[in-house]
Amino acid sequence: MRVKRGMSDDLTLKTQTGYMLSLHDVRKAAAAYELMYEAAEMLTKLPIPVMEGLRDYAEDQLKGRKGKLVLCERAFVEHLSELIMGAHHREKLLFHGITGLPDEDDKKKPPPTAPT
Repeated sequence: MRVKRGMSDDLTLKTQTGYMLSLHDVRKAAAAYELMYEAAEMLTKLPIPVMEGLRDYAEDQLKGRKGKLVLCERAFVEHLSELIMGAHHREKLLFHGITGLPDEDDKKKPPPTAPT
């Protein structure tokens, strides 16, 4: 089997990965990535009011802050906002599915009209 230029075969990749993981800094970086991934997963399981409180707290902490992590913190606040919007949408669908009643926001909207 011919390997394309720039690509490595499985044995080389395994050897390099094993060597890289033997380096202390690489292990620390991999652990930091795993912790970040687990934290992001944990956020999806929080109740909406807790996510809103965390978002508001993070926004307050971000005000006037300068430094290396500001971009990351802004992305965190944006990610929380997206999670909250998604949770509200799922909650709305669940409410409509259980009760069959439209949401209060749906009552205020005019019914859709067919295009002419």
